[in-house]
Amino acid sequence: MTIQTTYDANSAVPMCADYRIEIVRSVADSEPYIEAWEALAKAAAEPNVFYSPWALLPALEHLAGDKRFVLLFMLRATEETTQSGLVVDGFFPLFEPGACAFWPLSVAGMFRHRYCFSVAPLVRSGHESRVMRAFLRWLHRHRDNYPLLLMRNAPADGPLADGLRGALHEEGRRFHEGAHWQRALIRLGEDAEHYLERALSAKERKEYRRRRNRLAELGDLRTRVLQPNGEDLTAWLAAFVELELKGWKGESQSALGSRPESRRYFEAVASAAYARGQLMMLELSLDGRPLAMLCDFLAPPGAFAFKIAFDEDYGKYSPGVLLILEYLHRRNELEERGIEWMDSCSDPDNVLINRLWLERKPLCTFMLSSGSPLADFWVGLYPYAKGLKGWLKRR
Repeated sequence: MTIQTTYDANSAVPMCADYRIEIVRSVADSEPYIEAWEALAKAAAEPNVFYSPWALLPALEHLAGDKRFVLLFMLRATEETTQSGLVVDGFFPLFEPGACAFWPLSVAGMFRHRYCFSVAPLVRSGHESRVMRAFLRWLHRHRDNYPLLLMRNAPADGPLADGLRGALHEEGRRFHEGAHWQRALIRLGEDAEHYLERALSAKERKEYRRRRNRLAELGDLRTRVLQPNGEDLTAWLAAFVELELKGWKGESQSALGSRPESRRYFEAVASAAYARGQLMMLELSLDGRPLAMLCDFLAPPGAFAFKIAFDEDYGKYSPGVLLILEYLHRRNELEERGIEWMDSCSDPDNVLINRLWLERKPLCTFMLSSGSPLADFWVGLYPYAKGLKGWLKRR
């Protein structure tokens, strides 16, 4: 196993004394860090299920393709007993820099794939400022290889965002913060009926009850929840893939079953989540035939809405909405599993989700300079380049 380690010695900009940064460039070489990495994911200031080892490693194996990546582990010496005798306080998975339109400099980015809905690095709660300073100093030391870093759709508020902004100012780094938007979110703790009264009008609630009743007249209508033990997970996953393929996602080749690598990723990550008690799946069926299914990943105190699929042949009954409404009525089951909020992971223009998920999660895009004069210059031009790119697209 080859591990590259960044030390303080002979560095023009010294690293934070609390940390050393170890660099991993393959799935196999990440093995010694998994235990400490798992512990960090549970203690992160900003929970991000997609950067947990059980979710990220299958993505690296099945979805990264020929893209080069690097995993940065911020290690802190401690007397606590772990496999390596170290605690990981920060984890940053990056795509290696690549060429970008309008930019003479290469741009690195946080690791992201089509099924990854958060690029928040894992940073131990209470250590945000120190970890972010160490990361920025690492970028500066490697500014020839990592001149620019793009963090697209990163958290715009909270301790992680505050720690990043504070570290950027303390280190004197140039950055651009833009593309602000909000994603639908639910905070639990409120009675389901009262919540739905706020989300939907009395007329809308009555209409959905009518559709459910009409659907029940067609046969045996049931809602099932994947149980923690004794279930055939393979059958659940196969049914979900088949249902999603039937609809517009299958036609547009965006369904999980449209690509072999996507299906392998889904089966691997869902199986790992199920083994850890972090998978939530629901099914609405008619005479045993699935009409709607959803799949969420849990990372207490948060839950992430991963995928939903429904049978478009029954579209006039809105089976997908009926399943979501059933899910909202089961809020207590999520609370029992330590969930306090649910991230919709949806697009900002999803009208239905924006109606049912009443709270919002602010997101934005950061473009960071590693500190070289040329990188500083181009970060200053970034908003103008984005504007030019948008104008050319409209033309």
